[in-house]
Amino acid sequence: MSTMLRRSTYRERAAFGLIDDIGGVTAVLLAVLGLAGLYAPILAAIATILLGVALLLQGRSLLAQYAQACVEAGATTPVSALAAAARFAVILLGAVGVALGALALLDVNSAVLTPIASIMIGAGLVFSSVSAWHLNIVRRAAATGEASARDMLANQMIFDSLGVQSFAGLAAILLGVLAASGATYDLTFNLVALLILGAALTLKGGSLNTILLAFMRPA
Repeated sequence: MSTMLRRSTYRERAAFGLIDDIGGVTAVLLAVLGLAGLYAPILAAIATILLGVALLLQGRSLLAQYAQACVEAGATTPVSALAAAARFAVILLGAVGVALGALALLDVNSAVLTPIASIMIGAGLVFSSVSAWHLNIVRRAAATGEASARDMLANQMIFDSLGVQSFAGLAAILLGVLAASGATYDLTFNLVALLILGAALTLKGGSLNTILLAFMRPA
């Protein structure tokens, strides 16, 4: 029963990693086309919606994985209020990003709404990295025996991926603030922010799938 539950969790995590890959790559392509001058405001709004949906699903995945990890860890790991709040913040910020992107697509003050959405999604990525790192700590606490070389390599990959994700989120926040402030080339700043966010999601999704393959064991 435990093996079947773990396999189900692996499949779910792999599926969400694939969603990150698809959403991230699509957002990168749309941002590049926008930077090339092809329907830039519309493509920025569509990329914003895609990134918001990916972040929303990422938050849902974190909640499900944390519930499973807590069951495996039992009472050995205390619940972190900050990490719990971060997981809900990821879902909320993803939903806000989708809503703002949809309004921008309807041409409701898109020059302001899309940069604000980039700020929200960037903050969501930062919260997501904090939550994912805490989730990794909970999983390690539930593990039995000494960590193998493969375990240590996977932990390092997780740390590197989440570090890149955090810096990408902070960079997107900065660029979003510049774009929302009405600075020169504000649309360019926003498109670059979306490009960074999409690249970060792609890296995160690819790293997650690699880690899952490294930990998969035959029955």
